[in-house]
Amino acid sequence: MDINKKIKDLARKYSGNIIELRRTIHQNPEVAFKEYETSKLVYNKLSKLKLNRVDKITETGVVALLNDKSTKCVGLRADLDALPIHENTGLPFASKNPGVMHACGHDAHTAMLYGAALILSELKDELNGNVKFIFQPAEEKNPGGASILVKEGVLNNPRVNAIFGQHVIVDKPAGTLGFYPGVMMASQDELYITIYGKTGHGAKPHLTIDPIVAASQVILALQTIVSRNTSPYDPVVITIGKIEGGSATNIIPAEVKLSGTIRTLNEKLRKKTLKQIDRTIKGITSASGAKYKFEISPGYPELINDEQLTDFATETAKEFIGSRNVFEAERLMGAEDFAFYLKKVPGTFYRIGVGNTTDIHTPTINLDESALSTGAGFMAYLAWNYLNS
Repeated sequence: MDINKKIKDLARKYSGNIIELRRTIHQNPEVAFKEYETSKLVYNKLSKLKLNRVDKITETGVVALLNDKSTKCVGLRADLDALPIHENTGLPFASKNPGVMHACGHDAHTAMLYGAALILSELKDELNGNVKFIFQPAEEKNPGGASILVKEGVLNNPRVNAIFGQHVIVDKPAGTLGFYPGVMMASQDELYITIYGKTGHGAKPHLTIDPIVAASQVILALQTIVSRNTSPYDPVVITIGKIEGGSATNIIPAEVKLSGTIRTLNEKLRKKTLKQIDRTIKGITSASGAKYKFEISPGYPELINDEQLTDFATETAKEFIGSRNVFEAERLMGAEDFAFYLKKVPGTFYRIGVGNTTDIHTPTINLDESALSTGAGFMAYLAWNYLNS
């Protein structure tokens, strides 16, 4: 029996196990850096397989190793954390934790990687190398669980030579796979701006320094960085998503706080835009007599897929599910901390279709679970192909 058919048969065999784990995790979601029960569940499941090592890494991460040979090692990664969203799907396995939901598919990612571990543990003796399974916490929150795991040495002992990760995408047929070489996703940084004015009566604005007016001017002026200070060929997003200020209709407050995000597709533009933001705030507050504090919470770098390994993964997908089920993924201004692995090790991050449903990060997303066995099988086949090629 050829390996393609063998892996597909094993994926079908373990389909129930994969779906069961996904539903258990979905019912019990935990937000970034608090995935205690999720990581314990994954650890216990992996400990029952024919793996060489299963270790905890940081408080809520798990890493497992299949084989321990002095040859190549491939890394496969999934993320564990949920989002602070109240679920509204009505599913029988809907979240039991109010205000927390697996709305980004990380429950599916984890279940598919577990499925790949189930499959590959049965093919252990046929692998010409090692497989490292990385179950990572906190993809959704700065500084990103990936950055922490890299610092903890997850790519060492043994050294990972290539790494692969996948993410669900809606409105693509379930089980289809999409790839994009080069810069696929944006960098992201969080912006925190405080504008300090002088409080006073709303009927006497001339005796105050109004931080609400200054903040309003800042919000509008930041958009001119995108439209008038940046080439139209260089995508940039600056979004202010939160405004806090004031306590009554007739009181001019002492301060206003703004929070937002910046997204770019190259590091040079990222640094330039952050400087322009600071310059813009400084100019507006100076003109109005206000003062300011500008803080940047560094996020994730741009995600750059290795072109050679992306081509390899694309051809492997065509072998596994047929060319008509493989699509060219789109470049996105969303961010993903898998980028930290790709700064250290060549690899690719790809998409798996989960059918027609509402988008990720919404309270009604309901992915098609028929995609899960394909996702697990392809991860296993990709690892096998890489090690045995």
